[in-house]
Amino acid sequence: MADRETKERKLIALMVNDLGPGFGEREMAGLEKEVSALPDDELDRTLAGRLDLPHPVDEETLDRALLHVEEPEELSRGNFTGAPDMSHEARPEER
Repeated sequence: MADRETKERKLIALMVNDLGPGFGEREMAGLEKEVSALPDDELDRTLAGRLDLPHPVDEETLDRALLHVEEPEELSRGNFTGAPDMSHEARPEER
């Protein structure tokens, strides 16, 4: 059975994949905060919907579907810190 952390990561991965390249750390931090605030039943319902599964979905079916969700490398390594990306000159709102 997938734990809550795995479910959150997989949902975020689905969302990031939809949004495409250029998704920054600030946006990722906001997305992580929103997903972590979801109650368990809403998290499962949202995942089921994103994976085209009926809700309620049994844990075994959900687990199998989650195995096919590829996570961006940065997400799976936990490299999103929520801190501004300072590898460039700071924007005015970052100063």
